[in-house]
Order: sequence, then C-alpha cells, then structure tokens
Amino acid sequence: MCGIIGISAKADVSNDILTCLKSLSYRGYDSAGIAIVGDGQISERKIKGKVSNLEDYIKNNPISGNCGIGHTRWATHGEPNTINAHPHTISKISIVHNGIIENYHELKTTLKDNGVNFISDTDTEIISQLINIELLNNKQPLDAFVHAISKLEGAYAIAAIFSDYNNLMIASKVGSPLVFMKSKNKTIISSDAYSIAEFGNNVTYLEDGDMLMSQNNKIHIFDRALNKIKRPSKRISKRTKDGLNGHEHFMMKEIKEQPDVLSYALSNYLDFTEFEIKESKFDFDFSNVERIIISACGTAYFAGMVAKYWLENIANIKVDLEIASEFRYKKMFFDEKSISLFISQSGETADTLAALKYAKQNKQRVVSIVNTEESSISNESDLVLPIFAGQEIGVASTKAFTCQLATIASLVLYLAGLKGAITKEQTETYIQELMHIPSQILQSLEFEPTIKKISKDIYKSSSALFIGRGSTLPLAFEGALKLKEISYIHAEGIASGELKHGAIALVDKNLPVIVLAPDDLFYVKNLSNMNEVYARSGKITMIGKVDNEHLKDLAINGIDIDITGKFNIPIIMAVPLQLLAYHVAKLKNRDIDQPRNLAKSVTVE
Repeated sequence: MCGIIGISAKADVSNDILTCLKSLSYRGYDSAGIAIVGDGQISERKIKGKVSNLEDYIKNNPISGNCGIGHTRWATHGEPNTINAHPHTISKISIVHNGIIENYHELKTTLKDNGVNFISDTDTEIISQLINIELLNNKQPLDAFVHAISKLEGAYAIAAIFSDYNNLMIASKVGSPLVFMKSKNKTIISSDAYSIAEFGNNVTYLEDGDMLMSQNNKIHIFDRALNKIKRPSKRISKRTKDGLNGHEHFMMKEIKEQPDVLSYALSNYLDFTEFEIKESKFDFDFSNVERIIISACGTAYFAGMVAKYWLENIANIKVDLEIASEFRYKKMFFDEKSISLFISQSGETADTLAALKYAKQNKQRVVSIVNTEESSISNESDLVLPIFAGQEIGVASTKAFTCQLATIASLVLYLAGLKGAITKEQTETYIQELMHIPSQILQSLEFEPTIKKISKDIYKSSSALFIGRGSTLPLAFEGALKLKEISYIHAEGIASGELKHGAIALVDKNLPVIVLAPDDLFYVKNLSNMNEVYARSGKITMIGKVDNEHLKDLAINGIDIDITGKFNIPIIMAVPLQLLAYHVAKLKNRDIDQPRNLAKSVTVE
C-alpha cells in the first residue's frame, strides 16, 4: 500500500524522509520519491523500484531543505514508472496521495476541456492541478487546498507542500490513515505511527475530514468548515511499535486496513484509468476451459463458494467446489477442459497442498490464489494470483478473505470477457462498481458503534444462526465461522430457504438470528424468511437494506448496508460480520488474535 511522509523542521529533512520511507517499505510499493522546498522552489527526486534505488539516486543528485514530503507508491492509476511516481509537482505545489479518486475521469475531462495539460496517467495529478488552479486564482494555500479536495470522491490521504512557503505543510484524510507527531524541532506526518516511532513518543491520529496545517512548527487542525479543533495525542505504545498501530488487536487493525489493501488488490488486476482488465496478469491459456474445480479450507472455502456463484452466473463457467480435506479421497472427474483452482491465505495449507498435488498427478493444470507468493502452493502452480492483503497476523482471517474475493472478481471478469459472456461495456460497468469498494467499506465501518450495541444482545447466547441466499449464503457460513472461531459461541450458517426444513425448530426468544438481506433479487424472499423467525420471537439482526416500509414496525436490530452490484455485495457485507464477531469476543474477554486450538497456517492434515 502507498506510504506518505511529510516533515518540516529547522534543519534539512531529506535524510529523515528517506529513513521514514524505509520504515514504510513493509506496505509494499513499486516506486518511491521525495520533494523538498528550498530557496523558494520545489526540488523533486523520484524513481521506479525500491527506496534503496531512490537513496542512491539522491546521493548522486542531492537535494536539501527544511520542508518536504515522501512517498512509496503502489500503482492504482497508470503504470509503475518514474513519471507516475509521487510526489506530483505542478508549478508551486507538490503533493503525495494514498487512495483512489473515484471521480477521476469526470474531473480530468473537465480540466482537459479547460485547457489543462497532464504529465502523468495518475489520479493524483488531478489533485495537484486542482490546487494549482485555486492558487492561480489568488487563494491562500489552505483555502486552495480545501476547495480542491472538496471536489474529490473516494478514500484518500493527501499531504502538500508549497514553494512560496518554506515550512508549510497541509494534509487531510478520508478513509486512509494519517497521523502526525510534533517535537521541539520538527513536525512529522505519516501513513502510520510505526514508521515515525523512532522520532518521538506521542502521535495524534487525524479523523476523517480533518485538515492539518503545519507552519514553522506550529500546528493547527481544522474540520471541513475550517473551524479549529483539537485531537488528543497518544503515547506510542508497545502495540504500535509491535505493528498494532495503536489498535488493541491485530484483528481490528486488519479489519480497518481493508479499504487500503482492497485498493491495491483490485488495482493490480484492473486498470481504473481506462476501466480495463490487465490481461497480462492472467498469463495462462484459459481458451478451452469449460469447467473449474475449486478447492480450499475454512474461510478460503467460503471465498470459493462466492467464486462458484460468480463464475457460473457471470462467466457461464461450470464450477465444482470441494473441501480440500475431502478432495483426494473422492473420485474426481478430471478432463482436458477442466482446471483446478486452489485458494489459501498462507500458501502452505496442508490439505489444500495435498489436493493440489493430487490434481497435478491427474494431469490437471493448476491456478492458485494466495497471499504468500513464495509458498509451496505457489511453487506448484501454473498461474499464481496474489491477493496483496499484506501480512495477516490475526488467526481469524479478515482482510485476506475480502482480498481473495477481490482477486476472484478480477479473474471472473477476465474469464467472462474471454468467453464472450459479457460485453466490453458490461466489463467497464463492473470495474466502475468495483472501484467504489474501498469507500463502501469505509461507510460500513461507520456502523461499528451500532454493532457494539448489537454485540451486547448476542454475547451471552450459547448459539446463533446466520442466514443468507445467493452470494450472501457463503457470507452466512463465514459470519458463523468468525463468531465461533474467536468468541467460542456455537454458530451455524444456513440457506434462508432451508430454515423451514429443520433449523427453525431452534428459534426462540434466546436465539440470535443474523439475516443477510441486501438489495438483490433475493430480497423479498429473505424478508419472508426473516418474518418466519420474527413470528417465533427470534432475536433478529438484519444486515442489508434495512430502510424498508415493511420493516418499520418490527422490533429488530438493523445495520443498513444498502448497496448493489453482484461483486460488491459479498465483499462489503463481510465487514459488519467481522466487526460483530470481534466485539462479541471482546465482551467475552477472549484471546481474539490467538483463539484456543487454532493456528494461522494449518500445515498438518
């Protein structure tokens, strides 16, 4: 994921910026750069590749100044090259940016129509150009910055410096993380506290919509209406230095990272500039494939269930789905028109690896979806599709699951286009919908206070049901798994239509029933099933389209995730289920990151 650094100080800041960029390298990147203000001008150095390449470049082409910004980039718009690397400098303004500007096309078209010439292919340059226009209209830097970012849609963190102001930095965030630290001699802003921990003991976390202005080591924070506000500073804890970034548990940290990691998972396979699929990422002959056999375990198996739904309904490809531990003990009907797809976070899951080897023994070509590229499953595969979730430490998978779905969605779009199941225009529409996923996840995270309250109705229960249909049926299974993994409450996921075939016998006033009912073709049927539960006094929590006149008189808990889109629904709806499991487990004082009897990588059969 992209990393942002900004430093203003009484001395030269170039070495400190490079030091911080090295600390941000764990987030992943394909280019790096810095920009420094000195003597009334902005000097820029950027390069494709590692921070060490940038460091060597600067040794041979030194720059210095008391205020600067730095960036490690993971490409979302435009190729990973020097021109597209950050910072992006236009005249007297230079910025770095993390996130995706969703209305990039509309803004760029408007600017081009007004005679603006673009240097790069990035969405970031849009921001530089917008701020520059405001400066040319004689606005002061803060006003120019505010007016420019008010036009942006999406999740982002931005930091800017100005050539006419040697020690001025302005920054803001919506969705993407941004923190700052103030010491006697310098002010530092960063994407995370971990990268700047060596410079001090206290950091302040900006909230969405906040704007920070630092000049001559004096800091002001404003809200969207430019009212001055204060944010509390926090001592950098051992949790931050250990990589928790201030969160109590890795699971919560990883839940909150999903807008960022999904941006990069999706942008690895999809071009959000031209709304095209990056076909080179799928270097495999799929031309004669008529059937895909998917195999996985646990959460990855539920990702496979979603994959089956998408592949059959969007790409018109027949799918067989197998639990990996059962795979090699069954009579499998392999043929030359089938391939095997294996899904594993670690790439080392023993049952999945054994199933893969069994498939290869039967002359099957193998595609794998993994988080760890250097792994046994990767090494045995003909095509590896990394999910780019970054290291996941919490045993209960969160961001790896949604990144698996994002990667699968990209594969499905590629195959659907290859097979002629969807048109070019439909592909563009799907990609535009997928581009909104990071901001939609941000919106779903805003329901955390509501989910905390709902958790209090559930944590004393001995059992729970999760029900769904279509692409949310796998989410019902996944939600139940999350709850039982970390809270130790028995939970079961079932198809909504199967309620009356047995499970409804369990329903009484003590049984929590989580109903997954998004605005899709199953919505009315899901409401009907929910009413069956309500009539039997079940404790209902509905996640989906809650704002409905048919529900206004029902005493139910509601989390209003009102989204549409075949790809978007299961990805977004995973997040409230993760939060629900987390807060129930926290109320029960469980070991959330390391639940009993479980391991992150299951390397025995």
